[in-house]
Amino acid sequence: MFKNNFFIKKLKRIKIGKLFYNNKFVMLFSLVASVVTWIAISSSNSESAPVTISDIPVNIQLSESAVQDGLRIFGGENLTARVDIAGNRIVVGQVTKNDIQITAPQAASTIMSPGNYTLELSAKKVGVLQDYQIVSDVKPSVVTVMVDRYRESEFTIEPQINFTPKSDYYVGNTILSTQKVTLSGPEKEISKIKKVVVKADIPGEVDSTVMLKTPILLYDDYGQQITSETIKSSINEVEVSVPVLMKKKVDLIANFSNLPSGLSLGKDLVKVSPSSLEIAGPEKIVSSIKEIKLDEINFNEVNVQNNTFTRAINLPEGCKSLNNTYSAEVNLNLAHFKEKTLNINEFDFKNVPNGKKASVYNGNLNVTVVGPAVKINSLKPSDIYAEIKFDENKEFSGSMEMPVNLKINGFNQCWIYGTYFVNVNIE
Repeated sequence: MFKNNFFIKKLKRIKIGKLFYNNKFVMLFSLVASVVTWIAISSSNSESAPVTISDIPVNIQLSESAVQDGLRIFGGENLTARVDIAGNRIVVGQVTKNDIQITAPQAASTIMSPGNYTLELSAKKVGVLQDYQIVSDVKPSVVTVMVDRYRESEFTIEPQINFTPKSDYYVGNTILSTQKVTLSGPEKEISKIKKVVVKADIPGEVDSTVMLKTPILLYDDYGQQITSETIKSSINEVEVSVPVLMKKKVDLIANFSNLPSGLSLGKDLVKVSPSSLEIAGPEKIVSSIKEIKLDEINFNEVNVQNNTFTRAINLPEGCKSLNNTYSAEVNLNLAHFKEKTLNINEFDFKNVPNGKKASVYNGNLNVTVVGPAVKINSLKPSDIYAEIKFDENKEFSGSMEMPVNLKINGFNQCWIYGTYFVNVNIE
């Protein structure tokens, strides 16, 4: 009784935490723990109920000669199967689909040419874990695969967009985000494809541009749609745009600069060909257009001989000419007009630098004037005002070529033909 009390008192003085700093105690503790763990595992080493391992990839291998012949399996890329396993509960609980391989062993010896093949599947263990049994057949037990040579072809996409445009509206060419598609897959399947289309049926009357995204469809020689999981496409859908534009007929108007005063440009004097144009464009723009002015014609370029001009037709953005005409001819009827050349010898100099004097080298200039015959006959050199203007912010000296600004005084409907320069001397 005394000894027991003595040991109890001794144990109370020993702190449990300090024991783990004792190497002998730690070794003894580890040994005891291992034995206890082994006993626990051994006591639970009972067979588990069958467990299903699913989504195991099916691996089908062709022979080397079949591969060299260009044969390939189509539609077998994503095949999966399942099996039941049983064994030690702890081991079975660790088995995954990566520990089991499902194959078609007869594939290498039976597949030698294109065709559809039904293959039996078998399973085997391939992982580190081996202490379990595969207790069922592979499910499914057989698979059917297509074997063929690979083929790749490019097709032009045909649009088939059906709708009714509103009256007085123009339908432009269908625009696709891509014109071509590449299809690949079994040679037999690709050879069936006759055309590739995008289709849509739009109800009601349409008065604005049609924009949609639609899938591509495959058709054979008989107009039957082809659907095949073995055919791969470079694109699956296409963006489609069909312009639906407002139509309108507008007049073409000649446009002039440096027009002589008093000259009336009526239809008897100016003829535009074509005189009008049928255009198409967005309703918001076209509805506000009444006429289209052509590029300017400078009257300084017009004389009795040079009286026909071609000018561009500039349409608003988004509009087009339905006549495919983008230029017009402007003809001036100058049958009753006459030319006259006058020698000008008086010049008015402006902004001559202080202390300097300007003069024209030859002292005169021949100027051509165009106008109605009844007026041009009485026109004199003194009726022409010739001005030479210096830049007041620039210093001039010596001689230089300078433009002459010419005006006709008192004779309307007449104009100066050409652009003139003279050599000026400053001293």
